[in-house]
Amino acid sequence: MVNHCPKLWGFCFYLLDNRQVDKIARVFRRKTNSVHGQPFMKFLLEEDPDLILTTHFLPNELISCLKKRHKFRASLITCITDYYPHAWWRDSGVDLYIAPNQDLVPQLLRLGIAETNIATLGIPIHPNFAVSIEQTIIRWKLGLVEDQFTVLITSGGFGVGPIRKLVAHLNRISTPLQFVVICGNNLKLQDELIAVTKKTIHSIRIFGFVQNMQEFMAVSDLMISKSGGLTSTEAMAKGLPLIALRPIPGQESSNCAFLLKQKAGIRVKNERQACNAVEDLLHNPDKLQELRRNMTRIGRPHAAEEIISYVKKFFKIDEAG
Repeated sequence: MVNHCPKLWGFCFYLLDNRQVDKIARVFRRKTNSVHGQPFMKFLLEEDPDLILTTHFLPNELISCLKKRHKFRASLITCITDYYPHAWWRDSGVDLYIAPNQDLVPQLLRLGIAETNIATLGIPIHPNFAVSIEQTIIRWKLGLVEDQFTVLITSGGFGVGPIRKLVAHLNRISTPLQFVVICGNNLKLQDELIAVTKKTIHSIRIFGFVQNMQEFMAVSDLMISKSGGLTSTEAMAKGLPLIALRPIPGQESSNCAFLLKQKAGIRVKNERQACNAVEDLLHNPDKLQELRRNMTRIGRPHAAEEIISYVKKFFKIDEAG
């Protein structure tokens, strides 16, 4: 639905966020999920953990069902991994909600969650994003031009999105730039981009699936991508301004709205607007610097460590336990 009917997905997302609609839908969803989630629930009952930490709303519902039946007494913590707390995240079995930012607290309170059960600690990301990186060394390591304005373009692990058209538009910019394109596992896209960028004044480097995104973000001046929860959070951790291209209605558009509110990102509807945004920032360095400062301000690169530390205190877990 997200790939082929994004508007329908957006309609369902916002409809089911209505508390009254959610009450009705939740009854049917629990029955369906309890059938499909049998192996998972069986696993939990066998393992009988003391504490569970989730980063998705689906297991919350299954675990809450187990707790209601008095078969299961594990403490449940959930890390909300988008910058909007959809009603899906709310469940009676959740003991602690980890929110990515203070801005989400009023919305969580409206969902009926007690303020004492909310902690604003950020979204957990890999510790590598908290490591300071020397740009010159990493640019040399990645085979990039050392002193050129660099735009990072990502398309997710599957290499989906209007990347080919975007690069074609960016190729028309008259000022020589460096474009780094991450294609994920999409080999066809890599071949298409190589063909499109044969004759250009720009330095264009094309990569497939990478596991060192923190390095690519660290050496870039600007990023064009979808505004997924983790992508946005990683960019915040590196202080990398984000141009959100065609965010999908629902989670992505909500994440984008958060960035816009914080004056840390730019939303564009199409590839031409993305190209115009790059040129505008290129010729207005103060504007780019303001975006960078705001991204850094809302970044939580150490969120994973802070969450673990907080959980230990909240549940009174000593180092031995």
